Amino acid sequence: MKYIAVYKCQLCGALIQYGEPQEISRECYEALPELCARVINNQLFAGNPYLHTVPMQIPHIQCKNGGCGMAYFAGFTQA
Repeated sequence: MKYIAVYKCQLCGALIQYGEPQEISRECYEALPELCARVINNQLFAGNPYLHTVPMQIPHIQCKNGGCGMAYFAGFTQA
């Protein structure tokens, strides 16, 4: 299955997908909770260049109210 990083805007609550969907094997799927924790703890994923580039936060410039909020890493979802 393919998964993609998802962020949640703190201003408007929108969920934003980031990056390109990546194929995740069954073994990696079972490690997703640990990978999510590593984004918070280290923001590094040794040996996985895609996950290594997942930032902790991204700007959200399309808030429903016309504002610009900050979206924080929420996890990974199926693409």
